[in-house]
Amino acid sequence: MLGVIMQQASEESLDVMSEKLPLVLDLDGTLLRTDLLVEGIVNAFFRRPMSLFAAMPLALVSRARFKQRIAAISSLDIDSLPVNEQVLDFAETERNAGRDIHLFTAATQSVADKVAARFGIFSSVVGSTPTLNLKSARKRDALVERFPDGYIYAGDARADLPVWQAAKAAVLVDVPASVAQAVRADDKPVFATFSTPTNHLKSWRKALRLHQWVKNLLVFVPLLLSHEYLNPPVVLSYLTVFLILSVSASGTYILNDLADLSDDRRHKTKRNRPFAAGELNPLMGLCVSLVVILGGLIASGFVSTGFFLALFAYLALTLSYSFGLKRIPVLDVVILAILFTLRLVMGTEAGGAGYSEWLLTFSMFFFLSLSLAKRFVEVSAKAAMPMEIISGRGYRGGDYAFISALGVASGVASILILVLFLREDAFKVDIYQIEAFLWGIPVFMTLFLGRIWLLASRGELNEDPVAFAVKDKVSYLLGIGLVFCMLAAVLIPG
Repeated sequence: MLGVIMQQASEESLDVMSEKLPLVLDLDGTLLRTDLLVEGIVNAFFRRPMSLFAAMPLALVSRARFKQRIAAISSLDIDSLPVNEQVLDFAETERNAGRDIHLFTAATQSVADKVAARFGIFSSVVGSTPTLNLKSARKRDALVERFPDGYIYAGDARADLPVWQAAKAAVLVDVPASVAQAVRADDKPVFATFSTPTNHLKSWRKALRLHQWVKNLLVFVPLLLSHEYLNPPVVLSYLTVFLILSVSASGTYILNDLADLSDDRRHKTKRNRPFAAGELNPLMGLCVSLVVILGGLIASGFVSTGFFLALFAYLALTLSYSFGLKRIPVLDVVILAILFTLRLVMGTEAGGAGYSEWLLTFSMFFFLSLSLAKRFVEVSAKAAMPMEIISGRGYRGGDYAFISALGVASGVASILILVLFLREDAFKVDIYQIEAFLWGIPVFMTLFLGRIWLLASRGELNEDPVAFAVKDKVSYLLGIGLVFCMLAAVLIPG
C-alpha cells in the first residue's frame, strides 16, 4: 500500500482549530479516493449502457440534472468505495474531541446520504440537487450561510479555492502543488496536509497488466512448429501480431477491471488493483481502453483479413465475458480456453501457414484445465460455505469437487490428444532426426499439469496458473526440458 504523509498544523492553525469550529469535509477525492460521478458513469456503462447514452445530452444542458440522472441509472456499491483512511481517522478524532463534522459535496444528495450512513460521523449532509450543483463558489455561499461564525474545510481540488478563501482554516488532501501554494498565498491557516504519494506510471503498468503479455507468446507456437524462425520477414510478421494483440488485450484487461470494481474492492488482493484502490480515474481508464482496442483493430486490418477477424473475435468474446458471461458456470472457463486458442489462430494467420486441428484441439483441453484450476482456487476458498455464491461468479462454495474433476479430466484429455498427434502426424514429418525425443514433450506437459493441480488442491496456488508459471522455477525447468526435446529431435543427427 502507498504511504501517506500528514503535515502537522502551525501554531496559528492550531489556535483556529481550538475554537471548535465545524469541520466540513468534501467527498470526492477527499473522504473517498474516487469521484462518485465518474464511478456512476462507469457503472452505468457496464450495467445500463443505453440509459447512459440517453443521459449524455444532459451533461451539456445541466450538470446538476446530469448527476441526478447518473445516480438514478447506476447502482454503486457504496460500502466498497475506496476511503482515504487517514482523512476518516482525522475526522473521527476531531469528532471525539467534540467538534461537529459535516459533509458538503457536489455529489447528489441521495448518494451523499448513502455514503454518510456508511460512516455515521456527520452532523449534517448536504449534496447537489436537480437545480444546484454544489461546487466551488456555490458551495462557498452555502457554507457561509450555514456557518456564519466560520468553518474549517477539507478539500482536494482547485475548484475548492473559493471555499477555502471563505474558511477560517484549511485541510489539504492530495492537492496539486499549485493549489497548495494558492491556499497558503491567501494567508489561510493550514491545519493539516494529507498526501498520498502515487506513481502513476507504475499504476498504469499494473492496470495494463504488461506481465500478462507472456500469454500472447502463444502466437509464436505456429512459428516454432513451421520451423520458419530463421526467416526474418516471417518473424517480423509474428512480432507485429504479438504487439498488436498485447496492446489490444491490455485494453480488455482495463475494461474487465472496471466491470469488476465492486467485486475487486471486496477481494483480499484484487482490491489493490489501481482502479479498485482509487489510484487511477475509472473514466480515464474507460477512454484509454476503448482507444487502444479500436487502434488494435485498425492496425490488425493492415496485417491480414484473417488476423483482423481473429482479433475481432477475441475482443468481442473478451468483452462479452467481462459484461456478464463470466458469471455463467462452465461457460466462463470454456470461453477462457477459446481465448487462449484464438491466440494460436492469430499466430497461424501471422505466418500464413495451414491450421493444425491437433494443435487447436490440444489447446482447448489444455487451457480448459488451467482455467478450471484458476476457478478451483477461488471456489475452494469458500468450501466451508457450500451454498454461498462466489462474488462475481456463478459458482457456489460446494462446486469445488466438480471443478476439480472436470479440470483433471480436461488435462488428461489434452495429454492424450498430444500423444495421438505425435503418433499420427508429427512422426510422419521428415524434418525430425530422432523422433524418440518428441516423447519427452507429453512427459513434461504431464508433470506441469500434475504439479498445477497438486498445488491447487493443497491451497498453494494463489493466482492464475499461467501467471504462476511465469514466476515458478520448476515450471521454467519443465519448459526448458520441453524445448530441448523439440530441438533435439530436429538438430541432433540420427
